[in-house]
Amino acid sequence: MTNWTIVLGLVWVVACLVGCDQEGRNAEAPTESVTRIGVYDSRAIAVAFVGSEEFKTAMAALEAQHAEAKAAGDDQRVAALEAQAAAQQERLHRQGFAAAPVDDILTHVADQLPAIKAGASVETIVSKWDQASLSTYPTAERVDVTMALVDALAPTDKQRERAIEIQKIDPTPVE
Repeated sequence: MTNWTIVLGLVWVVACLVGCDQEGRNAEAPTESVTRIGVYDSRAIAVAFVGSEEFKTAMAALEAQHAEAKAAGDDQRVAALEAQAAAQQERLHRQGFAAAPVDDILTHVADQLPAIKAGASVETIVSKWDQASLSTYPTAERVDVTMALVDALAPTDKQRERAIEIQKIDPTPVE
């Protein structure tokens, strides 16, 4: 074997090793595979939810519990239910006007989310106000799915109209 053959053999071995190493690095490197994400205005979701039958049913149950506790003279239970209602109202105000997360509301339409994603040809759905989540998809095309989510809540016509209107103004600061 000549020196030239040995050198060529070594070059070939090194080239194979470098190629194998490069393939391994490419497989480990994170790449953005999501090309389209659904975005929504969380305020519209909150406004629509307040007009939904599910919300009305939940409120009626809370009011019934309150009336029952009041009739029984259970002041401690009455106070607890009033605190719960006040906290819920505060949360809904933050969701409806200050762009607070609406994950608790979206659980009511969780069974419809796959169809909404498929209909919009998106892989995930993120609030348009959630900058941390949006930053994980820097090059993804953003598709507005707000009204599909609003309609999934089956709001009254009035609440649907309000959900459209709230999107035309900027959110208020969370404070």
